[in-house]
Amino acid sequence: MSVVSESEPDIVRMNPRTRRVRQVILDAAVEVLLTDGAEHVTATHVAGRADVARTTIYRHWPDQAALLLATIDAVASPHHPPPGVGVLDRDLRSALENLRTRLMVHQSRPVFGALASHAHHDEGFAVAQRRFVEQLVRPVAAVLEAAGERGEVGGELDSQLEATLLAGPVLHHHLMLHADVTDGLIEAVVARWLVVHDLG
Repeated sequence: MSVVSESEPDIVRMNPRTRRVRQVILDAAVEVLLTDGAEHVTATHVAGRADVARTTIYRHWPDQAALLLATIDAVASPHHPPPGVGVLDRDLRSALENLRTRLMVHQSRPVFGALASHAHHDEGFAVAQRRFVEQLVRPVAAVLEAAGERGEVGGELDSQLEATLLAGPVLHHHLMLHADVTDGLIEAVVARWLVVHDLG
């Protein structure tokens, strides 16, 4: 499965009708992903669910990889990221609490499991799995980037790496252990991170 990404400016320039059609297709693709599994996110299956022609799907996503990546983005991207208050520890807690909510609302376990079951033998699914995790972690990285701009953390801080370290326990508990992500876990993760970086 080859991997194709689409350009954000191209989406912005689309006329409203085209954007609506894309949304109908993506909504159907998410439904297929959650009910039937990642391997069924194909033009044939999604077209049937969305009641559109396969050629309509191919106009937007030329292959299964492109459609699957767009579907992953639709599932994992935060639609309403929590507003930051400009205080690092509070913003980190808020971002991790939001991550916990997104994990539960978007049925992330079956999505992650479906992607993982194919990722070891198909690079397209491996890319989709990485994209899924990166999208989930992105708001935490944004908090760290904002803190860097305010001078709260050093400019040498790798925000993506540190966001992964902060979000890792939340993802591990929810996706791997099938355990509840408690307020206590979030508090412990943030407190430990702040101490390690001499910010606590």
